[in-house]
This record gives sequence, C-alpha cells and structure tokens, in this order.
Amino acid sequence: MAKLMLRDSNALEVLPSREVLTLYPSDDLVVTITKDGNPLSRFGDDIWDYGATSSTMKTLNFRAKIDKITPVDGCRDASENSRSSANKFLKTLALHWISVVGGCSMSKLNGDVVAASFLVRFCLDKGIPVRNIFSTPEAIDFLIVRALTVKQAGLLLGKIQRFTDTATVLGNNLFWEGLRPSVEFQNKLKRVRKSFPETTDTVQTLLIPSEIYQGILKKTIDDLDRFLEHEEAIKFLFQIRTLARDKGVSLDKKLDAGPLTKNQAARVTIQWNKLMQENSKVSMALKELSEAGISKSESWAGLMDNLNRWQLRCAILIAAFTGMRKSELLAIPLNGFKTLNTSNGAIPVVWSTTTKLENNGVPRFTKWVTSSIVEAAFKVARIIAEGALAWSDDRRITDVKEQETPLFLSVEYGKKGIPHPQFRFTTTSFNGRLASVDLYKKELQVSEQDIAETSWFLYGENVPSCIKVGEAWPLTFHQFRRSMAVYAAASGRVSYPVLKAQLKHISMVMTVYYSDSNSRAVNILGNEAEVKALRAEWADAKARVEADDLYKLLESGQPLAGSAGKRLRAQQARVELPDFLESRKMTKQAVKNGKIRYRPTLVGGCMSVKPCNKGAGVLASACISCEDSVFLPGSKAALEQTKEFYEAELAEGAPKRARQEYKANIKKIDSFMQNLIETVEIA
Repeated sequence: MAKLMLRDSNALEVLPSREVLTLYPSDDLVVTITKDGNPLSRFGDDIWDYGATSSTMKTLNFRAKIDKITPVDGCRDASENSRSSANKFLKTLALHWISVVGGCSMSKLNGDVVAASFLVRFCLDKGIPVRNIFSTPEAIDFLIVRALTVKQAGLLLGKIQRFTDTATVLGNNLFWEGLRPSVEFQNKLKRVRKSFPETTDTVQTLLIPSEIYQGILKKTIDDLDRFLEHEEAIKFLFQIRTLARDKGVSLDKKLDAGPLTKNQAARVTIQWNKLMQENSKVSMALKELSEAGISKSESWAGLMDNLNRWQLRCAILIAAFTGMRKSELLAIPLNGFKTLNTSNGAIPVVWSTTTKLENNGVPRFTKWVTSSIVEAAFKVARIIAEGALAWSDDRRITDVKEQETPLFLSVEYGKKGIPHPQFRFTTTSFNGRLASVDLYKKELQVSEQDIAETSWFLYGENVPSCIKVGEAWPLTFHQFRRSMAVYAAASGRVSYPVLKAQLKHISMVMTVYYSDSNSRAVNILGNEAEVKALRAEWADAKARVEADDLYKLLESGQPLAGSAGKRLRAQQARVELPDFLESRKMTKQAVKNGKIRYRPTLVGGCMSVKPCNKGAGVLASACISCEDSVFLPGSKAALEQTKEFYEAELAEGAPKRARQEYKANIKKIDSFMQNLIETVEIA
C-alpha cells in the first residue's frame, strides 16, 4: 500500500464516511455534512457538496463528468438505466477510494474521479459492465485520444495506475477484488505510460514574441474601445430582451427563480420577434452591432454567440497588465477595479482572490497593481454580466451584491450552473486556445523575426515544433503571465521584490524562474530601434562573447569551485580539455553548435547548454547543487547577500510554505561557503 501514500495531500478536505462502507451503499448514506455536522449530501445525489470542508472546489458532479466526455464513435446513446448504473458505480468507486487513501484534497479527488470517468464512459458506450473498467485495454486508447494534452494523458494514466495497484493489493476486499485488473489491461497500461509519463521534462511557458505581444494588446484595446462606442445599442438590446423574457414567462412564472422551460423559451422567442416588428430600433441596433463586428449576425443568437469572446478579450487585457493566473481572473468580483490614493498619486488596482499565498491553498482576498487601460475591460465585462443578470432565466436579479457576483459571469449558465467557490453564480470557461486564434488571426501569424527572437531568448535551443513561420502562435493564457514577468524585468524599471509581490509568489526563486533570461528579451518599453527585429548575426556575436569569456576563465589561473568549475580545472591539469578549446575560432564554432557555452552569473559562471530555470540570475543559492555551475573566489559575497535575503524574509514572517525552503537554503549556503573558502585557501 506504500504506492498509495505517494500522492498524500496536506489538505484533507474530503474524509471517509463515519458509517460502515458496504459493497453497495444505500442512496440515503450521508456523504457530506454541514459545518454544524448535519447531513448535506447523500449518496443518491448526483452532485456532492463539500462546501463545509473545502476551501477550493465546493462540489463534485458525477453525472456531468461522464456526460461531458465525447462518446465512442458510432455508438448509440445508452439508456437512462445504463447511465444511472454507470453514475452509481462511479460514486461507489469514489467512496471506496476515499476510504482507502484515508482522506484527500478536493482537487486530488476530482482528478481521480475524472480519470475513472473516461473508463466508465467507454464501458457505458460499449455496453460493457462498468465493473470491468480495468479489464478492457481499449479503454486506455479511448482515454488517450480524448485527453486535452499529452501532459494530461500522462497524469490521468498515472491515476489509473494507482487504482489498479489498489485493486491488486486489496485482494481480500470484496469491492476491490471485483475490480482486479486483467493481465492485458496491466500490460497495456505499463507500455502506454512509457509514451505518456506522469512527469516529463516540460518546456517552461513560452515568452510571447514582442511583435505578437504588442499586436495582440493593441488590437484588444482597440476592440474594447469599439465595443464601448456601441454601448448604447448593446444596453438597448439587453433591455428589450429582458422585456421579451418577462412577457414570455408571465403566464406561468414560478415562485422561485429558475431556468426557462421549453414552452417559456419558445414564448420568449415569439415575444422577441414581435418586439422586433413593433420597434424598428431593435433591427437597427442588431444591424449596427453586426456591421461593427460586435455580433456575428443581425440576430440575438449572433450577439449571444459572441459575448464570451468579448469576455475573453477583457480577460486577456487584464492578464497582460496584472500577471494574474486564470483562476485569479475568474475570481474577480463585479466591483474588482479600484483606484487607491497614495503619496505617489492614484494607483489603479484589481481586487481578487488567490489560493497561492497560504498553506493548503486557503483563499486570500488581495490586490494586483495595474494600468488604467484595463478599465475598459472592466466596463465591457460589467455590461455583459449585468445584462446576463437581467435577461437570463425567468427573472431579473434585483439584489445584485457586487462582491458576490463574478465579473466574468457565465452568459450561458450564470444563474443555473454550478456557482464559483467565491460567488453566487457560475463563471465563464475560457476556451483560450481556440478562440484566441480566431480573434487574433493576423496578430498571431508567426514571422521569421518571431522565430529568431524565440531562438535567441532560448539561447539557441531548438524552437518548439509547434511554432512555424506562417502559422498561428500557440497562445495560452499563462503566456501573458510569463511575458509580463520577463518584459517587466527586462525593462529595468521593476525590481524582483516588487515583481514577486505582483505575481503573488511565496518564493523569490519562482519569481526568478518566471523572469529567467529576461536580459535577452526585447525591451518593449524602449525606443523604436530597440523593438526592431533581432539582427541575423546574433548567433555569431553570442558565440564570440562566450568564447572570449571562457578563454579568460581558463587563462586566469584562479581557483574554481562548483561542479563545472572543478571539472574544467581538472581537465586542464590533465591536458584533457576538448579539442574545440584549442583555439578561439574552434570554441566559437562549438558554442554555435551547442557543444559548450559559458556565461557569467552572480557566483561566477554557468556552463549549461540549456536555458537556466533555477533562478541563478538573482539567487546564488540556486547554483550550489547545479552540475553546470562555476564558482569564483568572489562568489562568497553573492552567497552572503542571498543568505541575508532569506534571513530578512524569515524575520518579516514569510508564509509557512516558504519558511522551510528558506531555512534549507541558508544551511546549504553555510555549508557550501565553508567548502568554498577551503578550496580557495588550499589553492
């Protein structure tokens, strides 16, 4: 059972039921309780509410997890009885799994249930008994094809592996004995996991090339300004749609708010068409928005189809000017944009919630400094949210509490969907990759300049295969966070402590990681000459400089410490240096070919041929255990400064998650400095 303990979570938001768990739980079995200890959700419910114990996710919707998976090609829809049986089995599996692991976080349980859902869906579509989910190897292929990314496939397969390990080990348990995996399933899973490992060498989030980055932001700002130019027409249509809805539900309006019935929706459409005929301004407004590109067509459906794209534009602009994570963007309340009066003048800020600053992911309401330019994004998103609160479902929301209402309210599910943990309503789900390509078709087209800039930033490393001239840049939300960090650090106007606070990092190491290699980024705040394409001879200049630095190091005769430094001096003493170090011309060519490199750092130098992601640009402790580091006698000062930084952070009350890391680094520095001093003195 040791394998199960490898994924233990510090946050035990989901605990095993106190009642005796049977092979077939009864529908009235209590699975979650309120803070007062009263029953909250029962086994028979499709949605289990963990709001009393979870600080992140609040609910698990088992039926939705199965239904949203694309079915097996060519299979008919399963009967309602089969769907109910599959749903019941998934819930039973979840209960027994919670019991085995002894409690876990909601995020872990949710991920485990998602993994099992793929196998359950395959069995459901194929008419295979769901208890055979670990006996049909084809189900693994089904999961891989439907996983969104290679990384996700690896993670899901890793979760399946832990399920099968449990079923194998717990052979004396009636439930798990019935799920014992077949030899064929186990062999297939073992083979496939070699191609889709759970943890792989991942590429750090890409920096958006300067021209693409600026092009996207310029277009976004222009688009949002265009939206606001037609604000009157948009609000007018929202008002008319609200009127049509009110007339459509007047005959059978329910006592409690709820979604429209089919009959009500049909009557709303009739009332809408009637109002269009009676009021020519409606048609004129629809035509105005269609011609302006705000709506897809001169219809209500055309406008509705485009609203989530306008929300995406708003999120992109806020992300670019704050560095907020996607989850933090979705946690922005309707009144999230404020202006703080300080001694340095008025400063615009965005208020939201983050789970990254406290132990166990406890949400904290905090602020991000931003630019006044994002006010347009807030205005547009607010217009859409207030409109949805007015015309969606069977009535207007009149008691709007802005702190409890999301800025990015789901236009489709706002009132009737699963609410966001911080709000009363559902938030939108940004399909950033697909929508962004459509929104920024021209701006995302990759040029040779973008390829050269990316290659330069990656120190000549191979540009990812997904980036090709003439095709769309593979834009993701997180790239705006990375790009803001890099371009801000490259500007020379933002210090690392300030950047750390802005990005809501617990550790300075992570801040340095995000802004790694910023000295090679284009200074987009500079003059026109600085933001032009990099010159073709960049590779030649880089190789020449690095070859010169390496020769100076070898000829200096000074003692070298660090793994790479000791190795270099040992090779030199034995006259075993590589042939390409015989002349500067050969060394320069070797640097170009990626065989060797050398660049200065705070402690001395780095000989890694790959981009550094350890934060060596600022925190010297990152070089201590690095096999590519070169320490010079003068590096003692850099280590002492880094130690002082850690001690200052501890004195100021660094978060618990960071304290252990800082203390460990202090010990590493103390130990290494002693060896460094001895090395210098002996030499």
